[in-house]
Amino acid sequence: MNKPVQETAEYARLLLEGLNEAGVSLVAAVPDSHMSGAHRLLREQNTIRYVLASNELDLPGICAGAYFGGKKALMIMENSGLRQACEPISRYAFTHHVPLVMIMSYCGDFGERNWWAINHGQTMEPILNALRIPFRVLNDPKEIKPNIGRAFMHADSSQWPVALVFTGNCLEVPAYLRKTPSHATN
Repeated sequence: MNKPVQETAEYARLLLEGLNEAGVSLVAAVPDSHMSGAHRLLREQNTIRYVLASNELDLPGICAGAYFGGKKALMIMENSGLRQACEPISRYAFTHHVPLVMIMSYCGDFGERNWWAINHGQTMEPILNALRIPFRVLNDPKEIKPNIGRAFMHADSSQWPVALVFTGNCLEVPAYLRKTPSHATN
């Protein structure tokens, strides 16, 4: 039986290209529906090791272990997971100066369709600022590849975590929301 061919979103293709160009060898992730195309591409390729975690609390340890083993790693999560991962991120940053690089989908951004996601947007930036984690919010897929390289360069030179936050055209509208009328467009 043939699987239906899935169209690859531009952001997902550019993300995978950027990770390969940056020399990333491991991606630890907790999948979310806003980046399903990226997770599908990561599962289907065999250049970068793709590790699924049970929750966001595990991601910093997986990436720190890869870093201590001489590998370049990245964590991918929804921004709601930042609250869960806050303790291990801060422990690795403040105690050991581990240059963690993370990509987050921006749930709760202006125009959010889900009432329950608004608080994720309200808490993400204050948490990143409290932990002194520099971040960039990316809306245009063309920003993805150059910013992946810059994020790793900055994390390595500062020996500190860095975050890229995807929103707008750098995300997908989950299937359960595609038929929902909204004034906002992603």
